[in-house]
Amino acid sequence: MTSQMTFLLLCLPLAIALAGWLAERSGVPYPVVLVGLGALLSVSPWTPAPELAPSVVFYVFLPPLVYFAAYFIAPEDLRANAGQIGLLAVGLVLVTMAGVMAVMVGVAGVPIAVAAVAGAVVAPTDTVAATSIFRRLNAPERLVTIVEGEGLINDGTALVLYVGAVAAAVAGVVRPARIAETLLIAPLGGAALGLAIAWIVVGLRRRLDQALPEITLSLATPYLTYVLAQAAGLSGVLATVVAGVYVGARSGWIYAPRARLQAFAFLDVLVFLLNGALFTMVGMQLVRVVHRVPGVPTSTLLTVVAGVLAVVVGSRLVWMLLLRPATTQIRRASSSPRRRREQAVIGWAGMRGGVSLAAALAIPLQLDDGSPFPHRDLVIVVAASVVVVTLVVQGMSLPLLLRRLGVDRENWRDQERKARVEAATAALDWLGDQPEARDESDAAVASLRSLYTSRVRRLKAPDPVTAAPHGEADKYRGLRLGMLAAERAMVVGLRRQGRISATVLRAIERSLDLEEARLRDL
Repeated sequence: MTSQMTFLLLCLPLAIALAGWLAERSGVPYPVVLVGLGALLSVSPWTPAPELAPSVVFYVFLPPLVYFAAYFIAPEDLRANAGQIGLLAVGLVLVTMAGVMAVMVGVAGVPIAVAAVAGAVVAPTDTVAATSIFRRLNAPERLVTIVEGEGLINDGTALVLYVGAVAAAVAGVVRPARIAETLLIAPLGGAALGLAIAWIVVGLRRRLDQALPEITLSLATPYLTYVLAQAAGLSGVLATVVAGVYVGARSGWIYAPRARLQAFAFLDVLVFLLNGALFTMVGMQLVRVVHRVPGVPTSTLLTVVAGVLAVVVGSRLVWMLLLRPATTQIRRASSSPRRRREQAVIGWAGMRGGVSLAAALAIPLQLDDGSPFPHRDLVIVVAASVVVVTLVVQGMSLPLLLRRLGVDRENWRDQERKARVEAATAALDWLGDQPEARDESDAAVASLRSLYTSRVRRLKAPDPVTAAPHGEADKYRGLRLGMLAAERAMVVGLRRQGRISATVLRAIERSLDLEEARLRDL
């Protein structure tokens, strides 16, 4: 077994890298490739299919993935789409849970508390699967924000419902006080705790000016937030989401430029590896659960799975396309054909992933009276089936749907070009206000003015000729750093005004950080 585990540890990074390469070359969604490779590894005689402990998913994988997904969501975008995100992350979760409960009780005859557990397990969508497709196809930022925001918040909603349903099933009795505590205090308290921790972390980070301690504290924040919230009986997911949004909105001024470059490079690799390992192990786990549910006729099992899939997929499509919008904001957004096409895409982007399978595997083995948890294996197989079918069918067809519906691609290049023009103009204005820049014959001033004037001209009407600065004097460096600060302030202001997307902000910030880091090394 030791040699098999060693082989698995060697194979896993290679499988993740291979999946990334295959997904890029084939156009198949990255999570689908990972699940397929995981299934192949599980049937290999050289690699064991390890039991995926739910605590590993909830305490090792979930906190950083949730935190860093929330980290790059702008609060302005969340506020602009709060109505639709809220209806999807709360309203649709409740509707899906109720529909799955009806299927489980009506077809399989399971107790209502167990049916509620099954509904809570399959209700949350997977953030990574849909957003990875959207970003690869340059889908509109609004779609990415809605699906990503929904995926972050509905994890918290579903897990809060799941905890309450499991407690009722294990105890064999519904306790109203416990339900109220689970549904009200846990999410609200978790959000408040996450905000408090994030406020403290931001205060600490402002006093740090070394890259490695900053990166270490950044990595520790999601784990600290999640563990403290769970230990207090609050929602760890919502606490981590709130902390991620709060700290991420302030990353422009709590990070030193060099630390931000190193941190974002590190976090990109970390998230890639965590997602890869999680989906690969999900694929390995799916093979393990195929042989469960002893004593249940195959016809009944297939009927239950088909019914749950119909509810999971159908309720989302009905929710997005047929129900009358409940808020004025959404009613206005839904009036145009383009918005209706986008709603169809969001309706089809309801893939399930590792959180659903981990929640199913976390169902206790026994009730309070010592008897086995009823229909536990059935719930696990249903959850696994929903994960596989939605990842493969919806994940594979989502790019085609985007193209067929003609959903416009986001013009990142045009946004970036306009933002760079305004940033460079702001830098020129700043230079003109400096007393030492009034001497037109000064070589440093002339070089900088020429550089930025040429940059503005080139960006307005693309010109292959770029001006190169000359001289390495302290005066030149000081003025150049001041101009970079002016550019940065303008770009951040454009983001706060909603005139550019978070993706464009990150692209420009990265180039400014690189230039500033280079100048400080002179």
